[in-house]
Amino acid sequence: MVRVAEDAAGQAGRVDGLEALYHRHASDAVRLAYLLTGDASLAQDVAHEAFVRVGRKLFGLRSPDHARAYLYRTTVNLCHGRFRRMRTERSAIERLRGDATVAYPPDVAGRDELWRALLQLPLRQRSALFFRYYEDLSEVQAADALGCSIGALKSLVNRGLKELRAQLEGEDHD
Repeated sequence: MVRVAEDAAGQAGRVDGLEALYHRHASDAVRLAYLLTGDASLAQDVAHEAFVRVGRKLFGLRSPDHARAYLYRTTVNLCHGRFRRMRTERSAIERLRGDATVAYPPDVAGRDELWRALLQLPLRQRSALFFRYYEDLSEVQAADALGCSIGALKSLVNRGLKELRAQLEGEDHD
């Protein structure tokens, strides 16, 4: 029973200590995080996360005077960790892009021409091309989606591609 009372008193003391620390140093922690990140919203998040982490360790500190220093060190570490994650993400994205980082201007006219040619196709051929090339479905999956046999799907795709080529090359093909 005495142990439960001590735990409850310890919990209340930690909450009071954290609340006092928050009232005294919250604006300083936010200011520090803003200085490090340059983003007000992120600074608020980092400062609050720092208080959560300090709250977990508050009784483990040798001196209550160290709580402020621990708070600031935690804020700095959280900001650095954020930038490390961002740097890692950026390098992973660059590796995934590979040579795709070379920017080519989009061929808007060619895209419009292809779109117009697609719209001229019969609905079943257009649907077959959509499932096979846009959705990248296998022949079995595309045939199932269209409710036809694999042979019929192949025929629809073949006729659709032939018609598209003819339209894009300027031939008037029926």
